[in-house]
Amino acid sequence: MSGGHLSKEFFELVKSIGESRAKQEEDKIIVGEIAILKGHLSQPNITPKKMKEYMIRAVYCEMLGHDAGFAYIHAVKLAHEKNLFAKRIGYLTCNLFLHKDHELMLLLINTMQRDLQSSNHLEVCAALTSVSRLVNLEMIPAISPLVFKLLSHPQEVVRKKAIVAVNRFFKLEPNIVLDQKDQIRKVLCDPDPSVMGASLHILFEITRANPHSCKDLIPSFVSILKQITEHRLPRDFDYHRMPAPWLQVKLLSILALLGTADQKASEQMYEILQECMRRADSGVNVGYAIIYECVKCITKIYPDHSLLELAASNISRFISSENHNLKYLGVTGLAQIVQVNASYAAEHQMVVVDCLEDPDDTLKRKTLDLLYRMTNPQNATVVVDKLTFHMRTSADIHLRRELVQRVTSLAERFAPDNEWYVNTMNTVFDLGGDLVPSETAYNLMRLVAEGTGETEEKDHEFRTFAVNTYLGLLQKTSLSDILVQVIAWVLGEYARLVTIDGWGLDDIVDILCETMERPYEDSSTRGYIVNALMKICGQNQHRLSNMGAVDQIVRNYRSSRYTDLQQRCYEFEQLRQSPGLMQKVLPYDASAEDIVVSSGLSFLDGFVKQKLAEGAKPYQDASERAALKESSTEVPEHKSGLNFTPYEAPSKPPVGGGYPNAAPGGGGAAGGPWGAGGGDIESSSPVAPAPAGLNVSGPRKWGPAGYNGPNSGGGQGAPERPPDKPSAPPAPPQEQISMHAMPKASPKAAEPPVMTEKQRMAAALFGGIGAGGGAPASSPTPAPVPKPPRAAAAAAAATATASSAPQAAKPAPPPPSSGGADLMDLLDFDGSSSTNAAPSRPAAPPSTSSPSAANDDLMLLDMGDSSSPIGGTPPAAAAPAGPILGPLPCNTAQVGQQWGSLPSERTIQVATTCVSPQDMMSRLQRAANVHPVEIIGMEGIAAGRVLPGNDPCFLHGKLAPPNLSLLVRCRDPTVAEAVANLCRQAF
Repeated sequence: MSGGHLSKEFFELVKSIGESRAKQEEDKIIVGEIAILKGHLSQPNITPKKMKEYMIRAVYCEMLGHDAGFAYIHAVKLAHEKNLFAKRIGYLTCNLFLHKDHELMLLLINTMQRDLQSSNHLEVCAALTSVSRLVNLEMIPAISPLVFKLLSHPQEVVRKKAIVAVNRFFKLEPNIVLDQKDQIRKVLCDPDPSVMGASLHILFEITRANPHSCKDLIPSFVSILKQITEHRLPRDFDYHRMPAPWLQVKLLSILALLGTADQKASEQMYEILQECMRRADSGVNVGYAIIYECVKCITKIYPDHSLLELAASNISRFISSENHNLKYLGVTGLAQIVQVNASYAAEHQMVVVDCLEDPDDTLKRKTLDLLYRMTNPQNATVVVDKLTFHMRTSADIHLRRELVQRVTSLAERFAPDNEWYVNTMNTVFDLGGDLVPSETAYNLMRLVAEGTGETEEKDHEFRTFAVNTYLGLLQKTSLSDILVQVIAWVLGEYARLVTIDGWGLDDIVDILCETMERPYEDSSTRGYIVNALMKICGQNQHRLSNMGAVDQIVRNYRSSRYTDLQQRCYEFEQLRQSPGLMQKVLPYDASAEDIVVSSGLSFLDGFVKQKLAEGAKPYQDASERAALKESSTEVPEHKSGLNFTPYEAPSKPPVGGGYPNAAPGGGGAAGGPWGAGGGDIESSSPVAPAPAGLNVSGPRKWGPAGYNGPNSGGGQGAPERPPDKPSAPPAPPQEQISMHAMPKASPKAAEPPVMTEKQRMAAALFGGIGAGGGAPASSPTPAPVPKPPRAAAAAAAATATASSAPQAAKPAPPPPSSGGADLMDLLDFDGSSSTNAAPSRPAAPPSTSSPSAANDDLMLLDMGDSSSPIGGTPPAAAAPAGPILGPLPCNTAQVGQQWGSLPSERTIQVATTCVSPQDMMSRLQRAANVHPVEIIGMEGIAAGRVLPGNDPCFLHGKLAPPNLSLLVRCRDPTVAEAVANLCRQAF
């Protein structure tokens, strides 16, 4: 190691760290180095060369786990240096030392703004790298205008880093990026492939957030992918002779999002997907990655028979490979293909069975996922047995939790009968234990209580089966808590139905009393057993001969440290003193009956009259209390100068109180704290006069000119949202598309050979999905199954409804695509086609509209919700009057900036059943169609825009259960009144 360019101290530091043999020795070296650095950095007039070395040494200290916070301010100062090398070291150390919310970011913002406007592109690149790493929400308004200008910088490295910074902006504040949609689309046409590739990431995020906003870019994405596959990019982008594989993968991911449930959009992709799979089949791993991405795209877009056959053939090669990585890839791809048509898995039966027995855990886990996805009523029992077997043998807690969830789902969806369902769930309860959610046990109890729904005799037989089954399980010494709870509930309700020889009610009571003494993890399990004993004693008082064990249990657990168990024992003891009342309170087989409750509480009338006669105050509802509070509220007179009066003791806020005298975001204008300067004010709460002096409570936010105060005028308004696109009839989901039209070659009739044990297992696993039955697995023919649990019945009803709907008429196919010569050259790499084109002008995309379009330039394509469908089809007829408001995405600071400019105000006081601010915001969102901005304590702010325009409307709710104060603020008093009425109805 040569240390000619290093100081002796730095050289010795690196050498001693490399030679240290223990962590303690290394820590001792770093502690000494920190002491040396503190001494050096405290000296005045340190040269930039020395400062660079000191910062690198501080980075060593931070990397090895020690705090070098004393060097942070020096890193920020080093970024201010005019020397380019020193500046880059300063930015590097700031990126490593600081985070986006660090307090020293205030000192770095001006340096970033200056360097982003520098004529030296290296300084611009250093600043952009730090912007992508350290930008926060408050910095975006100050930085974003400069970054968007750099999208047209002459240096391609600057443009690439700028689009990466824009991607970071989108993740923090999407509306700021969507306002510059034209510039982003222009980057897609950049002549440099690296810049174009960087733009795919921000377009992927935009597409994932709102696929309809990028539907018109499908021809552009298809054209770019075609140029890449034809090797029209420089060879520098090749990897193992594969042209730009990462760009192909990202483009295929975008196309998969755009073609989901959209037949017209998917038809534009069919040809390029087939070509992409053909060219990627080169025998290298990166080619297999592209093929797998093509398979994912094919299974997500609107299905095409030829593409599905091609995808299945490629997956067949993967799954038959001896390479475990390719086999894993094949099983994963096959799991996605069977979602479209399960018959494609039939030819790989033996391979799938072999994968289940493979020692590779990852391959085995992915194969279990494949079995779960291809389950149907014919093979459900075999698949559940395999999943249960792996649940029993696996020690991985995450795999066991996943298997519990899948076995429960399959049992509820495909149970051949209720007895099988009960036995399967008992196995899950026994093996899963604490991994089983409580809702699963509740569904099983409800099934036993409601019965099969066929006849009373069938219900009686099913309940008798359940009682006998659970009585046998209860004799085991080790049971999970949730299984004991289910057993206790079933025996408590239907113990008299037992038909096992030698067992009676006294025997059931004895074994339940014995079960009380077993150890349990859940404290509520013993409560279930006490409830079971209480029900058996209440329903069968004259049939029990020995109650001594029950009395002993009650006496022992009256002093339990769990208050719930104490209360149950005391209630049991009191009810036994009134046998008639006990039998009435605990009737037989009444768990599924509805309880009638008198909403008027008439049984309290006598008590109320007695208390009123004794002088108690009459009850006042929420509106009366709010009116009384408002009438007694006085506006305190403001006194200028210092106030030396001590603060009052904190107290609970009064019910139905008014609003504070300042808007949530500040922004006090001359018209008063609420900004009611010159418009109609409609409010039922008094408004305090504006205080004299400075108002420093407003939000501070970075703007183009620096750190702005609340009245500096640098704030941004609420971002406009384009009007929503008229809803078009959706394409049918992929899972419901029938594949009967896809003929499969029928094998020649031959005598069936003798099947081995493994072949018989494969036939059982793949039952119902062979070549003869090409129905998708998502819409199986239901077997005559007794009434399943309510959750499963609802899912089955929804599936049946969707399957019985008439198939949507297939639209006319588009005109045949033109040859490759007619496709645009977005990247302009074909020398013959770009000879006469100006180098600075991006290539135009192929026009998808009428020839009379004013401009076909790609940068003029709209990224917002288009008002007409793809292809220039006239918009649908105007829908009837819709909601008053639409959601307005914004933050609290933007609400505060615009609050004072909205003159119309409406305040309402209502009584509500809401108990949390989250519930309040959820009701506001459903009733008024607004966007929840922020929840602070028991208060919440929501924002909407008045349809069909973009005028903002803000709502501020203050919850003090059972009362709610709601303030509506907008420009039009009529809209304010209408929104207030909507909210009053919602609460």
